[in-house]
Formats: sequence, structure tokens, C-alpha cells
Amino acid sequence: MLNSKFIKYGAANLEDIAVIHLNGDFDSVLNLLQGQVTSDCTLIDDKTGQISSLCNEKGFILCNFEIIFDQNRWLIIIKNELKDIFLSEITKFLPFYKVSAGLLSSKVIGFTRSKNQKMLPNECLILSSSKASLSLMVSESDKFPGDLDALSKDNWAINRKILGDHEIELGETGRYRPHELGQQNTRVSFSKGCFKGQEIIARMEYLGKLKKETRLITHSNQKEVSEFIIIGQSYKDQGIFFSSCFGKKESFSKKINPASN
Repeated sequence: MLNSKFIKYGAANLEDIAVIHLNGDFDSVLNLLQGQVTSDCTLIDDKTGQISSLCNEKGFILCNFEIIFDQNRWLIIIKNELKDIFLSEITKFLPFYKVSAGLLSSKVIGFTRSKNQKMLPNECLILSSSKASLSLMVSESDKFPGDLDALSKDNWAINRKILGDHEIELGETGRYRPHELGQQNTRVSFSKGCFKGQEIIARMEYLGKLKKETRLITHSNQKEVSEFIIIGQSYKDQGIFFSSCFGKKESFSKKINPASN
């Protein structure tokens, strides 16, 4: 069960984020995405987006990102360092759907709200739990709308980890499958049909037996998690490190993880 005492509520300017506009008619972009990304894009509307991934044919994650439909635009919200990977993969298929892709100069604001707190117009939900929700807003201004506390981008990243979302970075592309990072619960649809890597990912869901997994561990120094591989970055808040740790399942039984108890 989520320990909500570690969550910080408010809004953060996400400065290391790129915004990619997939320009085309609604159904064309939808069909393009449905055949490539891991999530079911038919569930997206102007208030509800998705966290999603692109994988290769062997089911390894190439990049993680968010998809939102904002002001009649299909937008991909992705780390700057991963945008070229996304564009390289998706560009191969653009002519078949009469879709183009381009970068916007817009700002991205990330919100962490209590579960039932009302969102603002143009704010799009991407992830939620029984205690908190994460949402995004694409704006031409980096000023926070509404009366909200300011969060750092590190606070935002920690909140994502607490809600169970373990993202890869550039050096980790093509090394992990969704199940190894727990992304089968948040970023993958097993009912929508085919996408790149789908056959292997589905086989892991229904027939596989994982020996390693990723969990959030809180710790006071890096030596405490030296037996694990750290996915993405470790973030520190008030003397506590928050790390997405990949390792053997039995190794986690020795660790106390107050962030998820």
C-alpha cells in the first residue's frame, strides 16, 4: 500500500521535456499510435492521457513517454534525451498514415494532486493511485495556474516512482522489457491488439516467470543498494534517496521499503 507521507503535492516546471506534435486527422494519428505503442490509445481523451512506451521487435523498451490529446492535438511528452529515438522509430511509418511530426516550443507543467482534487482546464491525467494523481499541462507560459505549491522536478520524479512508474533513460534503451520494470501494470495493454514487440511481451505476461524485477527502495546512502541496478536516476529529498532498483526477487525481501508500505 502506498505511503502517502512521501508524496509532495503541487506543480513543477518540467524543463528537461520535449513536446512532439503528431499532426494529422484524429483517426490517422490514432491508428498510427495503436500499431506502435504499448498502451491502448482509444482510451485517450482531452482529460485523460496515458503513460506509454515504444519497444523493439524483441520486446525491449526503446523509450518511455506520455501521450495526451490537447486542444485537438496529439502530443508526445518525452524526455529531451529520448526524443530522437521516438522520432527515428515513428518517422518510418508517418507517410502511410499521412501524419507529420514536429517539435513544439511549449512548456510542460506537471501536477501532483490528492485523489479527488479538481483539475484545471487543459490539464490531462496520466497516472493515479488511491492517494494521488499525476497530470500534465502543455502551456506557452511556465507560470503555474491556480493556487498551487511549487515542486522541483526532482519532487515530481519521486512522486512518479512512488506511484510505481519506473522510467528508463538514454543509456538504458533496449535493455529491459516492460515486465522487468513493472510497466506491464501501467504502460501496456494486453487487449488492444498488435504493436511492436507485442508477441514476446504477451508471452511474458501469460507464460513467463520473472526472476528479476524493479521496486522502489528508499535508503540513506548508495551502499545500501549496491547489489541492485539503479533504473534511471536516484533522487534525494530531505536526506532520503529514492531509487528504482532492479534485481533478484529474493533480494528485496531483505530490504525495508517505507515508500511503498
